[in-house]
Amino acid sequence: MTDQATAEKLQLSNIHYNPERAGFEALVTVHHRGLTFRYPSYIPAPLHADFKLIAHGLSKRALAAHRSNKPGLRAWLRPLVAPMTGTPAMPLAA
Repeated sequence: MTDQATAEKLQLSNIHYNPERAGFEALVTVHHRGLTFRYPSYIPAPLHADFKLIAHGLSKRALAAHRSNKPGLRAWLRPLVAPMTGTPAMPLAA
C-alpha cells in the first residue's frame, strides 16, 4: 500500500465564502497514521456553486498540501502522550 492510500480521515470545518477572494475557505483536518494535521484550504468558486464540488475541491487541495514535500502552512497536533493524572491546579470549567 502506498503512503497516499493511508490517509485515514478528512474533516472540513467552518466552510465560508470570502467575497474579497471570490471563493470558499475552510480548515481541513487530515488524520494520518495516528497523527493530526490541519491545513487552511481555498478554492475559487461563485457563491452559488454546488456544495459537493466545493467540499471536494477543498479536500483535494488539503490532501495535495499534505502529500507535498513542502506543505506550506500547516498545524501538526501531537497526540496526548499520557493521560492527565492527579488533581489539576485549577478547577475545570463546569
